[in-house]
Amino acid sequence: MFLLDDILLAPVKGVAWLAQQIQEEANRQLFDPAVIKARLAELQEQCDSGLISEAELRKAESALLERLQAARQREQGRKTSTS
Repeated sequence: MFLLDDILLAPVKGVAWLAQQIQEEANRQLFDPAVIKARLAELQEQCDSGLISEAELRKAESALLERLQAARQREQGRKTSTS
């Protein structure tokens, strides 16, 4: 009976595992300080070359700096939870 359950539920478990992996990777990329800093530099270059306005730069910068702060808080939370 348990073997049959495992066979029938394998596709569901596989999809759930895959969704979890995708979520974890998305979070890693979203909160990766190196990615955020690279995007900040890219925005500054776009502003310097006139592709975006100073106001657009400040708005995007603000959002990225919030993400960077959240990334640092997440990292601190991980350090304290593993201690």
